[in-house]
Amino acid sequence: MTRPENPAAGEEYVTLHIPSKYVYLRTVRQLITDACNEAGMSEFNTAQLEMAVDESCSNIIEHGYGGESEAGSGLVESGIRINVVEDAGRIVVELYDRGTGFEFEEFQVLNPDEYLEEGHNRGLGMYIIKRFIGEISYEQNGPRGNVLKLVKRT
Repeated sequence: MTRPENPAAGEEYVTLHIPSKYVYLRTVRQLITDACNEAGMSEFNTAQLEMAVDESCSNIIEHGYGGESEAGSGLVESGIRINVVEDAGRIVVELYDRGTGFEFEEFQVLNPDEYLEEGHNRGLGMYIIKRFIGEISYEQNGPRGNVLKLVKRT
């Protein structure tokens, strides 16, 4: 099991590896909900973090890997590793993948009202992620692949 980037002494964490398939997002959402409940996070903040992690994983599957992996594909090549840590009144979620990365800082968040008025019904994932999460960092194509770190206060 791989420890999170900077764990504190005695800190509890959970690591989950999933194939790049949408069916596993239900398991990811349950993990996030359970971790938030254990940490005493409010229902509202739990829902926000759950939605942001779900959108992040969906984006990795769709854009990073170009869709669901073929049956039998290895987790290392086309999977997602999720570390979840409760740390000093916050939940830290780290998402690792080896898919195609993107320029996170250059990605412009759309105005959802204008976007929907134009008739679009998809593509608001980054808006949700950036709007619901207090602290976000992203490393593209580093030694561990792509790493998205989401931090939400309890």
